[in-house]
Amino acid sequence: MKKYLLVGLVLFSNYVFALFEDEEARKKINDIQDQLNNIEKSLEFKINQKFSKNLSKYSSELNALHDSISKLIGDVEVLQFELKNSKDRHKVLYQELNERILKLESVIEEKNKNTPQEKPNEILDKSLQTEIEVKPEELAEKIEDLVPLVDKNIELDEYAEADLLIKATKYKEAFEAFDKFIVTYPNSDLLPKAKYSLGYSQWALKNYNAAIKTYSNIIQLHPDNEIIPEVIYGIANSEIQLTRITKAKKTLRMLISKYPQSNIIEKAKKRLKALESIKL
Repeated sequence: MKKYLLVGLVLFSNYVFALFEDEEARKKINDIQDQLNNIEKSLEFKINQKFSKNLSKYSSELNALHDSISKLIGDVEVLQFELKNSKDRHKVLYQELNERILKLESVIEEKNKNTPQEKPNEILDKSLQTEIEVKPEELAEKIEDLVPLVDKNIELDEYAEADLLIKATKYKEAFEAFDKFIVTYPNSDLLPKAKYSLGYSQWALKNYNAAIKTYSNIIQLHPDNEIIPEVIYGIANSEIQLTRITKAKKTLRMLISKYPQSNIIEKAKKRLKALESIKL
């Protein structure tokens, strides 16, 4: 009996010892697992931190590249616009010159009919001599008899038609109409307003860089015109569309400071307040 009891005690002690060994091993495993989890979290944090830093850097570079591309697109649009203007202006000048030549030819032809015995060269010489010998008062009368190159009524009608296209939100047609008006009537009193409407049409057509160029041209060539505050407001709106928020706020502050009595100021203040609420 004692023998069996002794064997039982030995077996029980071995079981207890094994149980303690399992508990210690499990504790070590848990400790190792905790260490691995901590290492994993540390690595994940470092990777995320580095990725976030690089992402911010690349995002900044991407925005700068986007601005450069937008500027280049705007420059191309402006060059295309100026080239088209130049071509159209040359066409107008050619047409005017051609009309003058045709008129001179008709005068020579009429004189040839009246004096068939004289040679064309002699007629031209006499005609030129007559023009030289004309008295100042007679010359003034002759100038008044000439048809003016620009008909004021036609000019006003063409401007009104272009303005109606703006009001009808037909911006592509309005752009073309005001573009033609600017080329045809470069000395018009309505030129600053026509250019402003041209810039607004570009803005409505989402050609924001081109609109800024057009508006800047108005400020440069017509700095004292009453439309300048609205032009500056147009520049700010174009900068907002290009996500140049800092520049837009600066433009609006300048507008409010320089033209406090303008009708556009209330709109400018509301827009500036909205922009200042944006956290960059």
